[in-house]
Parts: sequence; C-alpha cells; structure tokens
Amino acid sequence: MKILNTLLVATMSCSLPFSGASYLGGRYGSSSSSSSKFLLSGSSSGVRSTHMRASSLLSRRKFIRLASVGLVGGGSASPLNAKSRVQAAEQGKEGAAAAIPISLGGPPLPSAPLGHRYGNIAAPVRIDVYLDFTCPFSKKMFLTLHDKLLPYLKEHHPNRVLITEFNQIQPWHPASSLLHEAALSAEKLGGIEAYSKYSMALFQNQAKFMDDALYDKSRKQIYEELAQLAGTIGIDRTSMISLLTVKELDKPYEERKEHNGGNEMTGLLKLYIKQSRKAGLHVSPTVYVNGIEDGGVSSGFTLEQWLEHLKPLLE
Repeated sequence: MKILNTLLVATMSCSLPFSGASYLGGRYGSSSSSSSKFLLSGSSSGVRSTHMRASSLLSRRKFIRLASVGLVGGGSASPLNAKSRVQAAEQGKEGAAAAIPISLGGPPLPSAPLGHRYGNIAAPVRIDVYLDFTCPFSKKMFLTLHDKLLPYLKEHHPNRVLITEFNQIQPWHPASSLLHEAALSAEKLGGIEAYSKYSMALFQNQAKFMDDALYDKSRKQIYEELAQLAGTIGIDRTSMISLLTVKELDKPYEERKEHNGGNEMTGLLKLYIKQSRKAGLHVSPTVYVNGIEDGGVSSGFTLEQWLEHLKPLLE
C-alpha cells in the first residue's frame, strides 16, 4: 500500500495542471493529512480500482507531461516547463526556444512552452501578459512594460521577475490575426529580440493597422505592409513574406491539396488561440500573476503604480 501511495502521488503530480507537489503537500494538505488519507486509502476493491487507475496514468506519464506544456491558462507550471526554465537560466538565456507545432499522434502541441519571455526563466515571480496588437489598451501596457518596468526590474530586482507575453487575438478586429502572424514570423526569423523590436514597431504604428485604415485593403496588401515594416528594423522582408504567403498559391487551383491551409505561421497562431480559449480569456490586456488572473491591474498603470502594485512580491 505504501508503494501504491507513492506511485499515486508521483503520477498525480505529473497529470495535474499545476505542481502536484504543491497541490498534495502544500495548502491543500500533505500525504499525512485526512484529505490525503481519504484519497489514498479505502477498501480492497477501492485499492484495486485505484491501482488500475495508477497503472493507466503511469503508462501515460510521458504523454501528459508533454501535452500539458503551454496549454494551461496563465502559463501554469508543469514538471516539464519548470525544468526548461531552470535549464535556460543555467545557460544564461533570456527567453526560451520559440515554440513550433508538433504532433504526438493527436492534435498539434507546442514543442516548447508558449510565450515570449523577458527576465530570469527561473524567477520566483511570474507575470503573464496577454496582448493584442490592434488593441489601444494593450499598446499602453506594452509601452510601459518595455520602456519603463522591464528596465527598472532588470536594474533593481534582477532575477526576481519573469514577464511573459502571449498573443491574444481578437477576432472582431479582422487584421488582428494577420498582425500576430507577422510578429510570430519575426520571432521565427530572429528570436526574442526580433519579436520584441517588431512588437514595438507594430504598437508604434498601430494607427496604420486599425479597422478603418485597412477597410479597403486586401490580405496580400496588409502582409506586404507588415513585411515592409519589418524591413525598417532589420528583419528580412522577403523571408517574412514567404512565411506569410498562403500555401500552394503557386499551383493551379484544382491541383492544390488544401484550399484553406493558411500559411507557415497558422499552426502556431492556432496554439495561442487555443491556450486563450482554454483559459477563458476574452479581452486584452489580461494579466496573470503566478498563474492567477490579476484583476487589479490597469492598462494605464504608470511605472510608479506598477511598482506599488507589485511591492509585496518584490520585497
């Protein structure tokens, strides 16, 4: 029975959408608490049933660890992405490898945790920010984060905070998907530095990509303008156009295998949309602090207001 209990605790810690250790041994009780005893004990038939469930869960352990990466609202921790954060920090890297869609036999999954990271990967304080490039309120928050808060944290609280930005597509702005595809292609071409610079350029030129400014323009024309903007900050325009062009346009219509396959960035865009939907996100900007939505944050926060808001986490 003792061995079975150990197996169950280890298995559940891998299958829960947050740290199993904190769930079973933290605020929700330890293995010696009454709740854990109830969970891990019972009649002989209950033990047999639990043993069968444990065996099934153990056989799926590796799959669950991979499937949980990046698909939990607020970027909740899992054994795999926690390990990735530690490894990246040890290597002295800001950010992490950009995710790409992969298949484990089911629906596509990200090859690495989603998000664009700024700060210490293993930081004890994690702030997740969901932004849309066509949202004026997201623009306010982004500019304050990058012009003021991130430099301040780097100087005064190094290794204390990790800020991760997520793409929050808002479909009532038709160009939103196109702008996010372009930003993701910038990251694919130049990593987190290119993504950060291109995101800044998009927000600074936001008026050019609002609904009224694009009303009479085609999808192709918008992609060309987005690639042209990339060229102004050192990202290869031709390479971005190649990533954004709809697949198989070089073939006659009747010879195309798929007519709605999107471009090279569509698969990754879908993963970001899936993450937001599973987290129940609707508006932008939305902020999570250590995995929980923070309703006290305003898009109009100044640096001083951010610091006052985060003071209990920085002391």
